[in-house]
Amino acid sequence: MRQDQIALQLYTVRRLMADDLPGTLGAVAQAGYRSVELAGLPSTEPAELARLLGDTGLRAVAAHHGIEELRRDTGAVADRLVALGCPRVIVPWLPEEERRTADDVRRWATELSGFASALWDRGIHLGYHNHAFEFEPLDGTTVWDVLLAELAPEVELELDVYWAAAGGRDPVAEIRSTTGRVRLLHMKDRATVPAPGAEPRDAPPGEGTLEFPAIVQAGRAAGVEWYIVEQDEPNDPLVDVASGLRYLQTLAQGGPPASGEPGR
Repeated sequence: MRQDQIALQLYTVRRLMADDLPGTLGAVAQAGYRSVELAGLPSTEPAELARLLGDTGLRAVAAHHGIEELRRDTGAVADRLVALGCPRVIVPWLPEEERRTADDVRRWATELSGFASALWDRGIHLGYHNHAFEFEPLDGTTVWDVLLAELAPEVELELDVYWAAAGGRDPVAEIRSTTGRVRLLHMKDRATVPAPGAEPRDAPPGEGTLEFPAIVQAGRAAGVEWYIVEQDEPNDPLVDVASGLRYLQTLAQGGPPASGEPGR
């Protein structure tokens, strides 16, 4: 991982953006980010968003758009990304009603692969982002395994290491098993469970239980292009995104070796 491969998923600061989009983008840039993934933004015309990103020295390296947007108007999604100079669109969710059976997932994968072909003609890569449900048993297999088998090779993977761990998988093993397909990683940590029976929370990378040095090492070997800091529920968004960036920068500089201990 190089320092210029680190980005921020703007969903992390969505509540701040809702109140002050220009100020929040400026604060993200001031924290040291130069690249962002788009999600959770207030409705903004492409030209205005491109201006705001340019004014703050940020570039969009990917954007989340739901499958329903691609179904409604694939061309409009492509037009927006082209206007922003954004080379990737990531579908972040497989609707529950479309994954009740393994055959449902196969049909969905075929549809997603078709969108990938159409977007490729516009110079845009298509990817899929996981949560935890993909790793649950389904008809003798899992959603994840069906997707890996059925998605066209050009459909990239954005592996969320937190959700993979929450689904009972080893993120390092998943990265290794998808070499050549996983191009982006969501780098959010899994906080230590505070009490028996409590649900684990996400945390900035390096402040929880996941082995990020090993994740980065596996990512390098697998051809990962972007290491994207993200949290769904940050305690203090701007403090947390700055902390995550600093930690990943230490790894990019050859920081803490993989040791079986928490990253920090």
